[in-house]
Amino acid sequence: MSVTQDRRFTKDQVAEILDNAVGKTLGEVDAIGSNQFERTKKSPKITGIAGDVIEQSVFGYARDAIQECDIEIDGTLVELKTTGVRIPKSEFNVAQKKTGDAYKLHLGAKEGISITAVTLEPSIQMDFKTSHFWEKAEKLLIVFYEYKSYETVPAQEYANFPIVGYCYNTFSDSEQNQLKKDWEIVRDYLNDHYSKYPNSSERRDKLVGFTHTLRPDLLLIELVPGYKKRNVNKPSTADNFQKPRYRLKKTFVDYLVRGHFNKSRAQHEINLKESFSSFAELDKRCHKLSKKHKGKSFPELKKELGIETPITTKDFAAKAILKMFDADCKRLNQIADFTKAGIEARTIILDSKGRNTEDMKFHLIDFDEWADRNTDFEESDIFTFFMEHSLLCPIFTEFDSTDKTKTIFEGFKRFSFDDDFINSEVRRVWEDSRKLIHTNTLVWEYQYDKEKNPVKNKSGSYRGAPNFPKKTDYTVFFRGGANDSSESSRTQIVNDIKMLPQFFWLNGRFVSDKLKSLPYL
Repeated sequence: MSVTQDRRFTKDQVAEILDNAVGKTLGEVDAIGSNQFERTKKSPKITGIAGDVIEQSVFGYARDAIQECDIEIDGTLVELKTTGVRIPKSEFNVAQKKTGDAYKLHLGAKEGISITAVTLEPSIQMDFKTSHFWEKAEKLLIVFYEYKSYETVPAQEYANFPIVGYCYNTFSDSEQNQLKKDWEIVRDYLNDHYSKYPNSSERRDKLVGFTHTLRPDLLLIELVPGYKKRNVNKPSTADNFQKPRYRLKKTFVDYLVRGHFNKSRAQHEINLKESFSSFAELDKRCHKLSKKHKGKSFPELKKELGIETPITTKDFAAKAILKMFDADCKRLNQIADFTKAGIEARTIILDSKGRNTEDMKFHLIDFDEWADRNTDFEESDIFTFFMEHSLLCPIFTEFDSTDKTKTIFEGFKRFSFDDDFINSEVRRVWEDSRKLIHTNTLVWEYQYDKEKNPVKNKSGSYRGAPNFPKKTDYTVFFRGGANDSSESSRTQIVNDIKMLPQFFWLNGRFVSDKLKSLPYL
């Protein structure tokens, strides 16, 4: 495989080209190039305009749809990717007070990185090392631009976004193995269908939804968009199907982005001494730990694992799990192996009847996005979160809440959020909340005592909350979070209503019921 002369560069040439571009906006570099933004005047929703600018205005070669690497650098084929980065809303107040490299430390991935199309027609690729996916993913040159908005903007406004950096990316041996396992899961599934259904039309129909079927098994990649028929009333020809692409998960890209802008991360990064290359391997490891420690009480775990923390400490159970994994950190979610794959590790304490009512707190809500009428559910942060994340739950049973010596370790359970849950419960909270905002029916609801007088907090402020979805009626709901409930802590403003910063939560009853339906790993 080779590229045309206009796509051949030396590393020094690439450095000169991109060093001159960093600090300028996409519009500025486009103005002295091929003027890609001229197209946006007639087509406000052009997909990939930033990539077009980098390819055609910065590097000066024409865009094509060939399933091969973009450029050659010093004789080595390299795939050029342009991706948006953004300050997460939760870090905005801190980041806006900083400049330069200190500001860039807060940049994270806006979205995943698409690599290449999934090969759906025979002959199927059987070897990972020679696959289209690995040919394009092995060596990446990634250009970062800052998406300076929390709302969806038309293509023309990308001209205002600055180019903030670039990096060469090669995956570690561990990451290569994880990507290989993911690719092989897709290959084996498709190969099985090719064997069962030699008729291409029948096979296409049978493959509908396979992207969703495989989602819970894929560690670092995802298949988007979903494989489905464009028009169910038309024949099952190849062009009547929406075709998926391999895309690096946003969680994994975020890890790569933060590693680029924070060069010192490696010095304090937490990795498991024994990593895993797939969810199946993680499950086996959890099974092995369960077999070794199941039925052990807090005192027994303290002695066996060498835990210095008293068993009465609130997070003793979590510390026991960290010791089991031999992880030198304070929280399981600090482990890079978990964050890259979107694994949320949450310790569950059940009562003697197997019940758990503790709700799970997740991320700060970006109300700019929720208020934006142009943002679709499938483009939202909350949709991406539930699509990409899974829960790993170490489970303990507390037989007597007053006697921690009677709390024992049961084992691990893990689950992903299925499409039905996302398209019903998550979509419901998204739509109902946005309706309150868009129709100006969001109100502050005061809390009253028996005499119907408004109740005050110790801080002197009146108790209450906005009428966003609450736990009583929703599986995914809103709840405020701050160090106190005083008026000064109500820093979130939505429709002119001041409130505590709002987070989305997962109802503990749902988690409890879900775990009951699953076997231990």
